[in-house]
Amino acid sequence: MLNVFSLSVLSASLIAILAILTFIFLFKLRDLNESIKQNQGLKKNLDIFNFDIIQTLTKIIDAKDPYTGNHSVRVRQYSKLIAEKLKLPVVEIKKIEYAALMHDIGKIAVSETILRKDCDLSDEEMEIIKMHPIIGYNIAVSMTFFSDTAPLILYHHERYDGNGYPEKLSKNQIPIGARIICVADAYDAMVSDRPYRKSLPKENAILQLQKESGIQFDPIIVQAFAEILRLPNTLKDVS
Repeated sequence: MLNVFSLSVLSASLIAILAILTFIFLFKLRDLNESIKQNQGLKKNLDIFNFDIIQTLTKIIDAKDPYTGNHSVRVRQYSKLIAEKLKLPVVEIKKIEYAALMHDIGKIAVSETILRKDCDLSDEEMEIIKMHPIIGYNIAVSMTFFSDTAPLILYHHERYDGNGYPEKLSKNQIPIGARIICVADAYDAMVSDRPYRKSLPKENAILQLQKESGIQFDPIIVQAFAEILRLPNTLKDVS
């Protein structure tokens, strides 16, 4: 029978193997993207293929933590609704969708023990968690097709008041896509069960966003999202 130490080693080994396979897969995908882009007639199929690949990768990440199942998909849906509400260009909306799906991809390098911990993280564990936007950025920036999403992934934990991470950017220094994902990510976290707490009701989560408006979150984005959330049937397709 495996002891706790053996299970920990096994878990760490599986994470390492998964990380290596993902990096190999992403680099192969980059080469495929370059080849297909030479034929413009296949551009639409390439877009569909890339979107399917991103969704597969995010499901791998979400599967590491049963409490966040489909989290990335919901963040993408919320982010799209906000971007459309703000009347951003179609190209920008698509970029935000891709980045929202990939925003936590850097967690592939974070131990499941940390991700599933049901009490406060230690300072050391928190520093490990704070590395995931940087790791995610490095994955995305290496891919031709996904490289323009990289800054949004890198900065989705920056705060409007400049007290976020990794670079302590503030206000409009933070790309608007990252500011949108930050709000969508926080809302989904609040209305979802986590190891350390139960989910909040929708209205309580909205009030919490409004409380942090101008502090953690962009006030314009909070206002737009609150209006979306309070519309009847707006979230019927969010899953």
